[in-house]
Amino acid sequence: MSRRIFSLIGLAALMVLMTGLLTAATPTPTPTFTVVSEDFPAVMNVGDTFTFAVQVESDQPFLSAQALPDLYYPGRGVVALTGGDHAGRGTSATLQVTFKAKGPTAWMQDLPEHQGRAPVSVVVGVRYAGGYVAVQRYDFLVQAP
Repeated sequence: MSRRIFSLIGLAALMVLMTGLLTAATPTPTPTFTVVSEDFPAVMNVGDTFTFAVQVESDQPFLSAQALPDLYYPGRGVVALTGGDHAGRGTSATLQVTFKAKGPTAWMQDLPEHQGRAPVSVVVGVRYAGGYVAVQRYDFLVQAP
């Protein structure tokens, strides 16, 4: 009986050691995010469009990469024409989100933090096997006279 207990304890210790070695052997992915479009314009006239583009490079293969618009006032002032962009497996992807100045942003003049400008953001995320996700956010204020 004692031999069996020591056997089980030894097996459990070996499993803990192997799990630690396997976990330690996988380094954390380090993607880089590079804006490849021109700077987001500070002013867009009503009807103007702008495409924001980001290049994602990774030292390890990812399952997917995605860019999504994040609008504080969806449907007002400056809107995203696309729901975002998605790339499948790989180590490199160029992602784009297109925006349009739909209407004037002057109604935001009463909001001191915005001063007549619409807050616009793009969030880019990269998903890896094992559940690790790396995210980069780009925030802008755009005026539409």
